[in-house]
Amino acid sequence: MSNVIEVEKFPHPAEMYARVASTFLKKGKGEMPDLSIHLPKASLSPAELKRYNKICGFDHTLIVPATFLHAYIFPMHMQLLSHPSVPFPLPGMIHFANSIKQYRPLFVGETFSIRCGMGSLIAHEKGQAFEVVSVIDVNGKRIWEDSSIYLYRGKEGTGRVLEWEQPVLSENCIKQSWTLHRNMGFEFSLASGDFNPIHLHPITAKLFGFDRHIIHGMWSVGKILATLEKRMPESFEITGSFKTPIYLPATVIFRHQSTDNGFDFDVVDKSQEKPHLKGYLHKL
Repeated sequence: MSNVIEVEKFPHPAEMYARVASTFLKKGKGEMPDLSIHLPKASLSPAELKRYNKICGFDHTLIVPATFLHAYIFPMHMQLLSHPSVPFPLPGMIHFANSIKQYRPLFVGETFSIRCGMGSLIAHEKGQAFEVVSVIDVNGKRIWEDSSIYLYRGKEGTGRVLEWEQPVLSENCIKQSWTLHRNMGFEFSLASGDFNPIHLHPITAKLFGFDRHIIHGMWSVGKILATLEKRMPESFEITGSFKTPIYLPATVIFRHQSTDNGFDFDVVDKSQEKPHLKGYLHKL
């Protein structure tokens, strides 16, 4: 039987990170629960978007960026994944792929509902991956969907195989250099609410097996959407598969090319040999 947790507001940050800490001793073994969290009423103001829009490059005033909604509902992901019935510890967990579908934009001031639920198990060679599915409705009509794929590292996982498109770009694709400064992970944490230690400082990142701190994968997806969305209809899907970490500071190359349905893109190192992210932006 499905277990739906009804909430009236997001958890306070202190409560959220206490929940994260409470998962340290989980073993990563057990069944995935049929569990979801429902927030029936929420709205956004321009002030809540300002910092996010600046760091990703959006110039919206009335429209909520589709990728901001992923950041906005992040506390619900943490509340869901820290539930005692979910078998995986949160510290060190990796967000390795994401897909967002926007059926029409959400406008500042609109009232909307949010539901986040556990999805299917995903097979991965480096551990057990699984899906968190989130949806936003306005007046009972679906306007936005998000599939976030998380990885708990360990023994090879079981479940369905993730078969998202992995585009290969041509030599004459458009290239753009991005320079990411040392404090960018911390700044995006302030904008997104995701204060995972692997993004904040070299010392805290090393505690979880990284050489230095890394930028959030969803910063890259937001930056890409800000660059390309004006050439797309209001209804689209954007995916990103995160390949190798971008250690800070860094210079990377964003590459993209037009397709019949939108754009294929990737982010690679400055030698254009190591992939950091692959994905596409397609009209629905």
